[in-house]
Amino acid sequence: MRTISRRLAAALPLRGWLLLGLLYVLAVGLALITNAQFGPDSRIYLAWTYWYLGHPQAEAAQLSYNYLWDNSGLRDCWSCWPDDYHEKFFTGQYAAVVGPRVLLPFLSAPFVALFGPMGMLVVPMVGYALAVIATVLLASRLWGQRWALLAGTVLLLPVYVSRWSVVAHTEGPAFALLAVPLLLLPLAKRVTRKHLIAYAALVGVGMLNRQFAIALPVAVGFAWLLVAVRDRKFRNVWLPFAFWGNLVGFGVLLAQMLITPMIFGGEELSLTAHFNQLSTTYFQTSGVAALPEVTWNIITSDLLRVRYDLVLMALLVTVTVAVVWRFRSELSALAAGAFLSVSAINIVEFWPASFRYHAPIVPLLVLATVALLADLWGPIRRRPSRSTETEPRPPANRLPTAAVAAPAATARPARRWTPDRRGLRWVGTLPLHAWLVIGVLLTLTFAELQDRTWHYGPSSLYHLAWSYRILGHSPAEATALTYDGLHNEQFFDSGCGGPCWEYGDYWIYQHATSADPNVVYPLLSAPFVSFLGPAGLLVVPVIALLVATAMLTVFAARRWGAAAATLTAVGFLLTDRIAVAGLAGTADMLAIALAIGCLFTLPLDGPRSRRALAAFGVLLVLALASRSTSIALVGAVGMAWLCASWSARTLRNRWWPYASVAGLAAMGIVLLGQVNRIVDARYLGRAREVISEGTGGVVGSIGDRISDMTSVDGTYIAADALLCAVLLVTVIAAPMRTFRDPLAALALGGGVVSVLLGLLVGVPSGARQFSTVYPLFLLTSVGVVASLVSRLRPRMPDSGPATEPSPTEPSPTEPASTEPPDAVEPAPEPGAAAPEETAPEPVPAVVAVASADSGLVDPFPTAGVALTDDDPRTALHLPARPGTGP
Repeated sequence: MRTISRRLAAALPLRGWLLLGLLYVLAVGLALITNAQFGPDSRIYLAWTYWYLGHPQAEAAQLSYNYLWDNSGLRDCWSCWPDDYHEKFFTGQYAAVVGPRVLLPFLSAPFVALFGPMGMLVVPMVGYALAVIATVLLASRLWGQRWALLAGTVLLLPVYVSRWSVVAHTEGPAFALLAVPLLLLPLAKRVTRKHLIAYAALVGVGMLNRQFAIALPVAVGFAWLLVAVRDRKFRNVWLPFAFWGNLVGFGVLLAQMLITPMIFGGEELSLTAHFNQLSTTYFQTSGVAALPEVTWNIITSDLLRVRYDLVLMALLVTVTVAVVWRFRSELSALAAGAFLSVSAINIVEFWPASFRYHAPIVPLLVLATVALLADLWGPIRRRPSRSTETEPRPPANRLPTAAVAAPAATARPARRWTPDRRGLRWVGTLPLHAWLVIGVLLTLTFAELQDRTWHYGPSSLYHLAWSYRILGHSPAEATALTYDGLHNEQFFDSGCGGPCWEYGDYWIYQHATSADPNVVYPLLSAPFVSFLGPAGLLVVPVIALLVATAMLTVFAARRWGAAAATLTAVGFLLTDRIAVAGLAGTADMLAIALAIGCLFTLPLDGPRSRRALAAFGVLLVLALASRSTSIALVGAVGMAWLCASWSARTLRNRWWPYASVAGLAAMGIVLLGQVNRIVDARYLGRAREVISEGTGGVVGSIGDRISDMTSVDGTYIAADALLCAVLLVTVIAAPMRTFRDPLAALALGGGVVSVLLGLLVGVPSGARQFSTVYPLFLLTSVGVVASLVSRLRPRMPDSGPATEPSPTEPSPTEPASTEPPDAVEPAPEPGAAAPEETAPEPVPAVVAVASADSGLVDPFPTAGVALTDDDPRTALHLPARPGTGP
């Protein structure tokens, strides 16, 4: 037990494990909210579990029926309960499929005895947790603690992965039985016979859980074949694992196919006959000729479901790039082999599965993705096309003695890029590959959201009508044009759509159901509406999304560095419920962009000029005249002022002018709304109705509204795991960091006002109620992650146990500095001489090695000079562009 604790502590410190623990609880909670915990297969597993507990077969089947007959996960299953299900559950095809999968019913039996049928969820949840731990341990061994934290986080965020961890199916144990054996493979590890025996045993156990477990030994076979071809060495370190793993896996599979029918009766289950029968029924073809149609049907059907998970879609795109670019890597071979084998079995099974069959191999996909990111962002960047993880090897800057003695012309080129600032291609404040990542995700977000979201909503009626009024049309003409442009849209028959037109031509200008001002957004959209018609409403949101992404990236880069800026942009674009506003005819994304613009004018790090104060006032007024939820910005600034007043013991601090301007702007826009309908946003919501609503007085009315917000908004938000993760981190971290981080104070104030405004309005609106201040939540979360990452060691795969360097010993690649470890020094201009007091200590002879990627000659220290573990140019602390400040 003590050894396990030491290994866990070495892989990740306590704070890292606590963060992953929170994300794990969140993932499980969201899965419980958004997905049924029992499916059609669960009825068989539950019946077999009761049978293992000693119940007769008929009684076990009846107990399963009593619990699951009206379960939400089985309501649409017309064939789940045949008349003779008491016998069929234990004979014939059911037994041929479930009989060999003894692991889940066997392990679940004690928990079902203790907790009833809900005990079937314990083993899947534990299996998912073990998969996360194993993935973190392996990532820490390969790349260090920082990348281990990233690997665990990426594994926990996709909803279509975590949802299978809380289902009474075999996917949960399959997660662990794929991830844990990876720790025994020769991935930056010296393996022995004990590792081989343990690996073969786990493969056999996996085959007792589900037949899809054959994907692991097949993937290892791919890795062996890759190394054999790459190194021209048939008998390599992967051969024993490939041979014995496939021997055990296919041996158990063959035994199951032959023995199970003998034990439980019925004919042997033939996947080929099953495939031919279904393909003939649905596609009028069979055999090989049916494969293209079946494959295309599975791909299109699964993509239609998976595309609702932007994080998973981004992972699939990135791992595809990683496998192709890192084609010499064993991890790439493992990921490709597992994915192809599972896909082949899925095709033979015929039916689309909503990523169910592929979910257990996601740990491999995550590791292959993180491997690419570590190559591009790690402490010593490597060429992805030359990557390998088989055995530990000396770092590139620690050349063998023979290479030191040899002339530079005969020295073997290093396989890794130098961690020199000049080794990156910078564009603005980020490296080129960071902008490439952001651009790809922008394209992915647009591609995924444009076909699965409503581009217009009820508020689009008001915006379009006022745009026509601004263009000079009369109220009747503008109303008619609005009806002609939007009455065929999907939203029109629900909510404030068709029924609203019963109030006459002029109702649309009386804010019958709108809670937003109609000033800035219609004014900006009017020119585009005149040329494009109703589609012109989408131009401003799309531009606002691009501008908001760019501003967030620049802001984060100035505070934490290039990698943190990329992380911020990625988080913003992959937050489904927020990014969708960029493709809708509403003012949400415009308000978000204006809120981000305000951040550049605030005194976050010290007093600002009057020009910044004036810019803040203008941006805030524009935001307040765009969305009613922008009032949360006033609360955010107010909270920052209060916290600064508490710390400085005076009300007149650097936040005082901003709080005053914010208060005046809010009062001015509210007063203007009393005399001009176009700016009437009802910022006080339906506060009067709180007194008269409900049967329990004011408390009862507030309780009813909280219940509505929780049930409606909570269910809507729960489908976006990344959004929920940001909210969770903000809720926990913002109160703790309020007095030492102005961003946390802003997030806390904005969140409190958003909740109060939602209660006053009393109309559930999903994520729209806090969308304007969501960038504050995201930046606060990134700040927490950046603070945590600065304490993690970027240990190299071959450096052995990580040790803290001496505080007085400078890094051979970084000048000595008196700044704290997580500070980033501005890079000198290329060719400029380093200051005398920060000059690095001289090192022994240097071997010049040409870099094929940069065209420069980069020096590498010789043997005996090791990298330190506190290089600030790693993970979330890449340096700023040469010649610029942090």
